[in-house]
Amino acid sequence: MANHVLIKQRAVPALIIPDGFKLVTTETHRRNREQVRVDCFQMTPDFSPNNAHVTLVYGADERLISYNRFFVAAEQLKLPIKGDVVHIAEQTWQTVDPDYARGLHYMRTDTLPRFFIDDQGQRQSFKVQWVKFAHDNGSYNWVSVGPGGQVIELERESRWDYFQSRRATEEWNYDDWVLARNGQGPQLAAPEALA
Repeated sequence: MANHVLIKQRAVPALIIPDGFKLVTTETHRRNREQVRVDCFQMTPDFSPNNAHVTLVYGADERLISYNRFFVAAEQLKLPIKGDVVHIAEQTWQTVDPDYARGLHYMRTDTLPRFFIDDQGQRQSFKVQWVKFAHDNGSYNWVSVGPGGQVIELERESRWDYFQSRRATEEWNYDDWVLARNGQGPQLAAPEALA
């Protein structure tokens, strides 16, 4: 049985931590000049980049900034239709932060690839419907809906560097970016943030 993500002690049913996943790291970093807490859950006790994991980023006020679940069951391969994913994304924002959701404006939906490395060391690829929103505060925000209508990603308050045509906000929820930031991997191409 999966556990629900907690936001200020309140469970959010759409955001799950799959059964068997345990908290393996908690770190603090800067994101958009704010100190944030980054929690990583996975099935193995030792952190391993890009494996099946759930990463949560919480703001200084304990609001949920991002949720990334890179794990889907193999039997769940079908994506919902576009109208359904927009509805799922809007309902997720209403559940996560209804006050913030009032400032969101739907922009578009794209189909994007995602992957994780399974416990056999094999790359498992799957697709998500990435639903992007602009916010009155000038940021970009999204919910990605994966196979079976599951919420795979949620992120708020992402800033864009128009001069460099890439993201300006740090990507503590993205293992390849963290590796680049730590000098353990290559700098990612735009539109990813500079590490």
